[in-house]
Amino acid sequence: MKLVGQRKRGPANVRWKGGKSRCHGYIIVWLAPTDFFYSMADNNGYVREHRLVMAKHLSRCLLPWEVVHHKNGLRDDNRLENLELLPHGRFHLVDARVKAYIAKLEDKIRELGKLITDYEEKEAKDA
Repeated sequence: MKLVGQRKRGPANVRWKGGKSRCHGYIIVWLAPTDFFYSMADNNGYVREHRLVMAKHLSRCLLPWEVVHHKNGLRDDNRLENLELLPHGRFHLVDARVKAYIAKLEDKIRELGKLITDYEEKEAKDA
């Protein structure tokens, strides 16, 4: 008899591949409902690995408003030395905006440098 609407989750599922996956560049990890950190998981039982690494380091569950920031900006680099706990998302937002603005300015500098180089090459040819 086949049960409709019920499916096995976690290791009991025939398509189980270890409980790790990727979502928007982040590594996500499946947690069993009996896991101490399960309260941090989403409705499907997954938690972002960087949050789990920080929670395990602190030996407590993270609060929903606490943000774990990747210092080097790589979403899948979840080494503890690359993670920083921020008390609120607004600090993370400011950091992200500043980094985006700096990247934009660096692009403009490269663009202007190329224009100057092209201009100098043209002047050298004409002289």
